[in-house]
Amino acid sequence: MNRRSALKIFGYLPFMASAIELFAQAGRRLPAHHTEDGFRNIDPNFEERSFTEMAPWVISHLTDLFSRAPKVDIPREYNDGSIYSLSKPYTVTWIGHSTVLIQMEGKNILTDPVWAENAGPLKFAGAKRVSEPGIELQKLPPIDIVLISHNHYDHLDQSSIEKLADRNPKTKFFVPLRVRDWFEDKGIRNVEEFDWWEGTTFLGLKIICTPAQHFSGRWVNDRNQTLWCSWTVLGKKKLFFAGDSGYGSHFKNIGNKFGPFDLALVPIGAYEPRKLMKPVHMNPADAVQANEDLEGKKMLSIHWGTFLMTDEPMDEPPKKLAEAVTQKNLSPENYWAFKLGEVREW
Repeated sequence: MNRRSALKIFGYLPFMASAIELFAQAGRRLPAHHTEDGFRNIDPNFEERSFTEMAPWVISHLTDLFSRAPKVDIPREYNDGSIYSLSKPYTVTWIGHSTVLIQMEGKNILTDPVWAENAGPLKFAGAKRVSEPGIELQKLPPIDIVLISHNHYDHLDQSSIEKLADRNPKTKFFVPLRVRDWFEDKGIRNVEEFDWWEGTTFLGLKIICTPAQHFSGRWVNDRNQTLWCSWTVLGKKKLFFAGDSGYGSHFKNIGNKFGPFDLALVPIGAYEPRKLMKPVHMNPADAVQANEDLEGKKMLSIHWGTFLMTDEPMDEPPKKLAEAVTQKNLSPENYWAFKLGEVREW
């Protein structure tokens, strides 16, 4: 082979590689929850609400985005962080909304960390915080693992994430598909990204990205371009974090695959008006059913009492939870609605 022929072959290599990749993509079927430019919910009973259905309710609440929310007297328990110096293998603390601190087999795990006063794209506008966090961020123990369920502002807060990354450069952030770019734009590189049913082993724990029924977006033009998820954490005990989700068959699928769970963190708030919220937010009765599907031994209620988002009274979800537990003749001791800052062993 002469030099000119060799140069031609090398010149064609990039195009050959591209062709091979195109053929590979053509023969590879995308998972059902993927679309050409984003993601979707796949439960056969899922019915997404149209813009026409949502618009009147959204417009009626526009003033809430800019008004000062009244503080709500959600019960709280004093927490100065000193308890975390104790060597207890399994504790759980409700900080507020979906932000929970879990101590599990010597690791400190934090879910959807949000200490912001407003959950929205502008500092002065968004869903208003009506109760203070159960513990100050700077009083947390060193965080090993942060689990992010999706990119909505009440679950992914830039200020809180940056403070956590600054406090401990070794903190590992686990996120669903296409959310890693958001972190890297902020200069945070210690991030692992997964699709549903994918995972890894980290610090002796198996961390698995599992399905949820919700949606994503941080602005008007990026709806569902990043994935939403729940998280399963497996060690000597089993932990489930539902993130934000409507009720669907995924809970039974996760329970069948990984259950029973020793502790399940399940949302019980942001459910009214029911017709509009049902596809993406569970009410307390749904949450109880989800926990049964998961085979959860203990359920901690999350996603309530913190941000002014929907129409039910802020302190109603725990009352409705108690009613749902009673109606099913379940043990109230296994269905927890914490005070802010409350810590229990699990």
